Amino acid sequence: MLNSRTYRFVFRLLASLAALVCISAGVARADDRTTFLIDRMKAEDFRVRTNAALALGATNDEAAVLPLCAGLSDTSEVVRQAAAAGLKRLAKASSLACMRARVAAETNDSVKLQLTRAVAAVEASAPAAPPAGASVSPLDAPPLSAPNAKIYVSISPVANSSARPQADVDRVIVGAMRAKLEALGTVQIAPRVETAEAARAVVARRKLKGYYLAVSVDKFDYEAGTLKVKVKVAVFTYPGKDLRGEVPAGAAQSGVRAGDRGSEDNLMSASAARAAELFVQNFK
Repeated sequence: MLNSRTYRFVFRLLASLAALVCISAGVARADDRTTFLIDRMKAEDFRVRTNAALALGATNDEAAVLPLCAGLSDTSEVVRQAAAAGLKRLAKASSLACMRARVAAETNDSVKLQLTRAVAAVEASAPAAPPAGASVSPLDAPPLSAPNAKIYVSISPVANSSARPQADVDRVIVGAMRAKLEALGTVQIAPRVETAEAARAVVARRKLKGYYLAVSVDKFDYEAGTLKVKVKVAVFTYPGKDLRGEVPAGAAQSGVRAGDRGSEDNLMSASAARAAELFVQNFK
């Protein structure tokens, strides 16, 4: 159990979280802040890790899910509780698998209670399942309007070298990429079905740079209890499709059994979001 001094410390951090996020937002972009906080989750001081976990929960960034899930296994009970609180506030459905798994293994009553509440909150906020037979692929979702867009992006179905069904891979990877790109406000996603003439018209009318992203995922690497996932994005002009470069991104998680779909989803999502971020940084 946590002692009274530790509880007071956690409550003070919670109370100051809003101010911390406002200050951070004033000096860095959202993506930079997330990267900074992820690095802080590796600090030696448990107070720094606790603070970072709470702040990650306020980023609304899919990339925060994986480090917060890792924080649920931290040696510090305070950090574990903060990670659960962060995942509750983040409210990403992709975090449910790691939280449910941790509830069964957690030995501290206070942390377990926070985890249970986080699971219930995220489950309640998750969108309802689509009707039977309905498409859930983000490839089919209508693009959000981005009036301030600078670039126009068409995303391919994923070239799938994993053992997962194609629909799963498209849902997780393309979904994470679209969420990351659309959140920036400077990227206009192209519809899935579009003629080259229509694409040229959009690019010319809105004075955008057009890119086609050919996305692939390597075979999942399970070795010695560690899962490694790698997503690669070949960048072409659009609609001309002249190759301009490649953006690789990967993620790893230890303590994973082969076939753990929850961990596979988390790593695919994190890798895809990072690949999207690197694409924007390198192909403005």
